[in-house]
Amino acid sequence: MRKTSQLSCLYLWMLLVPLLSINASVTADTLPVDETQYALVDVGVLAIRGYRDSINRWQPTMQWLEQQIPGTYFRLHPMTLDELSDAVATQDLDFVITNPGQSVLLARQYSLSWLATLKSRLNGGQPMQVGSALVVRRDSPIQAFADLKDKRLAIVSPHAFGGYLTLVYAAWKQQIDLPNTVAQLLPTGFPLDNLLYALRDGKADAAVVPVCQLEQMAAEHLLNADNYRIVEDHTPAGFGCKVSTALYPNWSLAKTSRAGQKLAKQVTQALLSLPEQSAAATAADSLGWTTAVSQLTIDRLYKDLDMHPLQAPWWQRAMVWLKEHSQWGWSILLLLISLNAYHFWLEYRFNRRGHQLAQAQRKLSENLVLLEHAQRAAVAGELGASLAHELNQPLAAIGNYCHGASVRLQQGQLEKLPQALQQIDAEVGRARAIIQRLRGLLKKQPAAKQQQLLRPLLLDTVELLQFELDKQQIQLQWQLLGHEQRQWLEPVAIQQLLVNLLKNAIDALAECPQADKRIEVLLDYRQPQQVMVQIQDNGPGLSRDASELMQAFTSTKRQGLGLGLVICREIVESHGGKLSMSNADSGGCLVQLSLSLKEQTDG
Repeated sequence: MRKTSQLSCLYLWMLLVPLLSINASVTADTLPVDETQYALVDVGVLAIRGYRDSINRWQPTMQWLEQQIPGTYFRLHPMTLDELSDAVATQDLDFVITNPGQSVLLARQYSLSWLATLKSRLNGGQPMQVGSALVVRRDSPIQAFADLKDKRLAIVSPHAFGGYLTLVYAAWKQQIDLPNTVAQLLPTGFPLDNLLYALRDGKADAAVVPVCQLEQMAAEHLLNADNYRIVEDHTPAGFGCKVSTALYPNWSLAKTSRAGQKLAKQVTQALLSLPEQSAAATAADSLGWTTAVSQLTIDRLYKDLDMHPLQAPWWQRAMVWLKEHSQWGWSILLLLISLNAYHFWLEYRFNRRGHQLAQAQRKLSENLVLLEHAQRAAVAGELGASLAHELNQPLAAIGNYCHGASVRLQQGQLEKLPQALQQIDAEVGRARAIIQRLRGLLKKQPAAKQQQLLRPLLLDTVELLQFELDKQQIQLQWQLLGHEQRQWLEPVAIQQLLVNLLKNAIDALAECPQADKRIEVLLDYRQPQQVMVQIQDNGPGLSRDASELMQAFTSTKRQGLGLGLVICREIVESHGGKLSMSNADSGGCLVQLSLSLKEQTDG
């Protein structure tokens, strides 16, 4: 430490200080100082409101130290967060003055000794003053931290203590993950005035400012405080500024490894002796200095936010735990291996069962086709008498026409032969149509869906059953409502459906003694996107529940297989419809089914 008895330069420096505080363009580290006559002490300070404000706030403190420690020249360096950290790392400073957040980060990374903490003028001389205020415009709908969801939030920086982290911690205690709650974080950096200017100009919906920032700017007539309000006001009793968070230790001064212990002791004594009402204390907005306070609350904040500089990443902590509890680590590893092996085994079994189920489904589909064919063959067998009667009529007519034609040939009436031949051809066509309908009904595979009308299929089915209807003296009536439309149908399947339903009605009426036996068929196209079909008879009705009758192998007929209604339901559902049966209000059985007018795709 260099000393000199020449004080002329010191007096000259004291005369230049007022000019320095007025003209911010003159920097503290460019003033001409004879370093051979004075011990140069570099002091870095966090410039939260810019260079000029930092000079005005802390230069009186530097003057006080120079007065108390003769032969020294304290050179002030206003810096940003990153600049201050870099200067400490490169040992370019002897002392630092900063807020509690950065003080913890620096102290846990570099060799710093904290000497003194400011006493708060707003808190009755207590060393607790640092915190955050969440500021919004007066007309803002934001009333709580949770209302910041999807909002733009102005902050100093993601590492700023009073300008961000203390509010994040307060929200974290309410189980609100603030960084992931807001729509956008808007770091404005220093000076802090930019925070409230961004809020004023509508660039942000809310701003996190250090304690007293709003009040200080209002006192300097930089903005109107009545246009703003503080969200979640937790201001302690008697505290001079509004705050949204807990209060933390005030700004502190620390010695770096470059400064000697003797100088550190002199600086500490000088700061502790600073009068509460002195110009230096007033400029620093404090009541002087006290001994350095505990940083435990700040350490806890950084630890809970997983940001502490001494806090290892989670994977490193996990590795340490595994080394200390190796038996549990091996157990967990074996458990994970077992679970993975079990997972692969289950996946193998699942895939195997899936293939088996797919094969079973294919076999069921094939068996269903066979059952449908068998059921159609059974129906054809039941219609044998009707088919014989239908074929006997055209064959008998053909025989009669042939005999008549032979007689006319013998009598020489050749002019009447063309008419007889035409009648013979018509009867042959009729027989061919009957055989064609029978072949269609007995097809093993249903035809592909095609666009056609439902009414012709119904009329063909009635012709197939006409002999049974005449034999039982049953009157069949049908009615068409609405405008008939073409739809996608499988002709063979639909005809099998109609044969089954009409045959059930004929069989039910065959057991009735009454003379008036009726079957009424209704085709209703008045419903949107579907056609409704109703088949109603005036027979005895259902003797068992409809849901039971639609189960496989359930039948009320002595020789029935119990598959007819099951197949009917499958056919209707394949056409995008539903089938239902019930007892009609007027007596008898009522069958209702719907068929979609749209094309149905498989799967």
